[in-house]
Amino acid sequence: MAILAASSSAAESSGGLVFSRRSQPVAERSLAVLQQRVGAGKVRVFDPYEGDEIVFDAFRFDQVLDFVYGRDWRSEEELLFTCSDGYQPTVPVARVLEHEAWLAFDRSGMDGFTLLKLESGSRQRIQLGPYYLVWENVEDEQVRQQGDYGWPYQLVGVDLIRARDRFPAMQPPVGASEDAVRGFAQFRMHCSRCHAINGDGGGIGPELNHPVNPTEVREHDWLVRWIDDPSQILPTARMPRLNPALPDRARVIDQLLAYLGAMAATGPPAESQPGAPNSRPSRPSTMASFSIHCCCCLPLGSELELLSRGVASIAGSSATASG
Repeated sequence: MAILAASSSAAESSGGLVFSRRSQPVAERSLAVLQQRVGAGKVRVFDPYEGDEIVFDAFRFDQVLDFVYGRDWRSEEELLFTCSDGYQPTVPVARVLEHEAWLAFDRSGMDGFTLLKLESGSRQRIQLGPYYLVWENVEDEQVRQQGDYGWPYQLVGVDLIRARDRFPAMQPPVGASEDAVRGFAQFRMHCSRCHAINGDGGGIGPELNHPVNPTEVREHDWLVRWIDDPSQILPTARMPRLNPALPDRARVIDQLLAYLGAMAATGPPAESQPGAPNSRPSRPSTMASFSIHCCCCLPLGSELELLSRGVASIAGSSATASG
């Protein structure tokens, strides 16, 4: 993935888009080449971020993939998108085949390739370039109900992947409950674009299993409220609420928490040294790490004051309690 990351940085500055297959770069295509070889059109969509209909100048995404990979991309499993800010959503290839995706490069009738999006409690104007993947959802009700799933902007890389090869550390453990397995599928759809599990996933939000898993430091009901709508707990939270239009939404939240709980039980990956035990950090180091990496997104309320005292205070409190 390092090769793709380096290539994507170059693409961001040049307006090119890097295409890969299983992390190996295949081609980089500029806007001018895509305009010449694929041809652009206009598409009207209901944008899930701005909450209104927008017309974009764009390329049919299946035609872009045909141009770059040939038609055999259709037999692949998933598409991994890399954005300039570390956002990494995945979409099944089947979704591109069953619905109408477009690779947008400009907003028609507007000066600037931007839109308004709710960020940290207020609507902010977001730059979309170099590319923004959008979906025809004015007539496609199924895509409309799925909200912002599969709408990456500031897009710099596209990779054809197999999920088990690309995200091995994210897989639920053997023997996981049916809810945990279903929660894994929901996590891939709604959460892994921003969050990683054991290092696999997006880089915008905190890692959710190493050094700490949220189910270890928060009660189930609090986590349900947080996933339902983080702004009811932290008004300036950057994390959006789970898609309000999602069918059986409460059940989906329970499945997500079942998956996180199953991953907490497995512990983080073994350390890099040969023979190192695959065990979780001690409670003091886990809680201290949570205060450094996660409390801004998963605030601990009354515990936050304790965490702010630092590693030594936490360790001291633990030693006193155990004595």
